[in-house]
Amino acid sequence: MATANENMKALVLHQRDQPMALETVRRPGAKAGEAVVRILAADIVPYMLEVLNGSRPYPLSLPMTPGNTAIGRIFEVGPDAVHLTPGQLVFCDITIRARDNPSVTILFGIHGGGYPAAKKLMDGEWRNATYAEYTRFPLENLFPLNEDLLLNQFHYTINDICIMPVFLVPFGGLSEVDVKPGEIVIVAPATGRYGGAAVGVALAMGATVIAAGRNKAALEALEKIHASSYRLKTVVLTDDLESNIEIFRQAAGKPDGADVFLDLSPPAAKGSSLLSSAVKAVRAKGRCVIMGGMPSPIDVPYLDVMFKSIRLQGRFMYDRSHIEQLIQMVESGLLPLGEKAGVHTTEEFDLASVNEALHAAGMLSGWGAHVVLKP
Repeated sequence: MATANENMKALVLHQRDQPMALETVRRPGAKAGEAVVRILAADIVPYMLEVLNGSRPYPLSLPMTPGNTAIGRIFEVGPDAVHLTPGQLVFCDITIRARDNPSVTILFGIHGGGYPAAKKLMDGEWRNATYAEYTRFPLENLFPLNEDLLLNQFHYTINDICIMPVFLVPFGGLSEVDVKPGEIVIVAPATGRYGGAAVGVALAMGATVIAAGRNKAALEALEKIHASSYRLKTVVLTDDLESNIEIFRQAAGKPDGADVFLDLSPPAAKGSSLLSSAVKAVRAKGRCVIMGGMPSPIDVPYLDVMFKSIRLQGRFMYDRSHIEQLIQMVESGLLPLGEKAGVHTTEEFDLASVNEALHAAGMLSGWGAHVVLKP
């Protein structure tokens, strides 16, 4: 077993009005129910700088080491581990759940939940996340990856694998409404980072996809990425509610409409009529799942929802089962990663260059580019 309390490098956020400091700290040790992971690459979400400086006021317990979902290698396991072993390549999930009440959750290193029970998790055991050389995780948050298959046979890089959490978010929503092969799924807006990922994962699930948005060039880029698939249609949206309804209906090619609508409206879409258009464009007993970040109240046609028995629900992130299913999709070849998925640019930074990394990530506006932190 590794010797605990040796030193490592980690980024520490002391105050939200100051940049993170790169510090030498004690490496954590693994207790029962835990493992220590050597972080190989951490995904940087585009809005991470806003979280750290407080302009996006996610609750955080300071001082702390922030972080995002990562790919790592098991360094040390606690005495009760029966499956994970040192050296394994793993997907590191940042959704920390209270073991005595799994409905209490935080996002490790980025969001403390904002209520007392969740705050206890971030205040105590789960304060320091993946912007460090080593990170301690609950055993249940670590998912083994088939390293030989992914790296040697599929020829993916660690950076390629690090894009998986971007796919996972829309996959959680599509799984929540039980998308089946052959169903018609509208993704809108499909021109952003998560929208582009949603198109890829919905196609991998066997759906026919209508990718919608205002950016015609971004939609054409999606068509090129998925040129071999006859199940992708793209449509350019307008500012007019009725026009969008007709656009969706024509693209569905069925008089009763599409089966599923995945809403990924960003914060800037405040006041958008997109969801109203979708409700009118899905079939009776269709499903609409909301996963965006629009801060304003939603406005939907009440009678359409009622008379058509439409299922309208939100979905935050994903569950453990979704991670396992997505890994299976990747390792079976159903869901490609890297350039095969249209991710043509990856920028990588070390811990000392984190400020440049955060600004580079903040410039990401669509599908096709990726920023990772490599401690």
